[in-house]
Amino acid sequence: MTHCEFIDDLIPLILESNDHWWPRDLVALATVSPSWLFYSRKRLYSLPTIHSFPAAKLLARTLTGNPRLCTLVNGVCLRPMLGEQNRRGPQPAELKGLRLLLGLEGLERIVIGGELAVKAERFLRLIGNPDGVEDIHVDGSLISHRMSSRPSLEWDEGLSFGFQRLKKLRLTDMELDIIAPSIDCPSTITDLVLENVHIIHGQVAHILNGAPTMNCLHVTTKDATVSAGHLGPVLASCMVKCLHYELQKESCGNGFALDMESIGTLECLHLKGVYVDLGVLNSVSEVCRNLRELVVSGRTVRVTGAEWAGCIRSGAFSGLERLGLPWGTNRRPFIPWPPAEVREIREACARRRLAVY
Repeated sequence: MTHCEFIDDLIPLILESNDHWWPRDLVALATVSPSWLFYSRKRLYSLPTIHSFPAAKLLARTLTGNPRLCTLVNGVCLRPMLGEQNRRGPQPAELKGLRLLLGLEGLERIVIGGELAVKAERFLRLIGNPDGVEDIHVDGSLISHRMSSRPSLEWDEGLSFGFQRLKKLRLTDMELDIIAPSIDCPSTITDLVLENVHIIHGQVAHILNGAPTMNCLHVTTKDATVSAGHLGPVLASCMVKCLHYELQKESCGNGFALDMESIGTLECLHLKGVYVDLGVLNSVSEVCRNLRELVVSGRTVRVTGAEWAGCIRSGAFSGLERLGLPWGTNRRPFIPWPPAEVREIREACARRRLAVY
């Protein structure tokens, strides 16, 4: 039998070929050889995920006992929950472990969730090296059903000034209290994601604090009126390149709730769950002269396939490069477009060299 020697240089290529390795698989691979141990550790410890308070204590103990592992940690995902059978609060040793994890050097990405999403600002202030953090996600989805001790965050200028390199801020399923800054200091945030966030006080624009540009603003909401009241000032004061706007509660023919003039600088617009008819479509085409990508989806789109084909043939959205369509019209019930209309749309897009999906 021919003996073939494995080439260690292939190990990182094998691991990078799949982004969904289970931790237990990486643990098993780490026992194959010293080379597999090196590369498996890098993936295991790059973003460790914690789902319980005892696990936080154990990970902190491991890192303390082997300081070389600390250099592999680029971020932490902390979503500890109390056990259903044992509702005791976290013990001092477990809280000490959380403090150690948040104090690690070199953290670039931090996820705060589970029980830590209650008054989450307490734990954001425990981050030992905020200057290096580029991505923060505060996730209240695991406890959003609660009537008390609800997920919440108070964002003030102390947090704004502390995270000097923050690029992305994502807030999910929580109550948000925004304290207006006392001085002008433009934020470094380029991507802001608000998913079912109930703003108790303040304006979203205060988080950005005069930032001149943003790459992406992603909003998922059930209240179009309230969200429009917050997004309007942001779009008016900041040049946003891409807007993802999803309305999870069906709008009753009110059209796009945002001021059309405020979206004139957009290069990318995604609308989901928003009432869109041919009039709204024409208005967006007239205002958004720089639009490169348009995606419209959801149950409230009232533009037929024939109208889409006519719109494309007319030369609307002259700078458009990519177009995402719902491929049907929902007028109770949802009716897929006939093959003839779909063919019409694809032919019209082909003539304009417009990618459609």
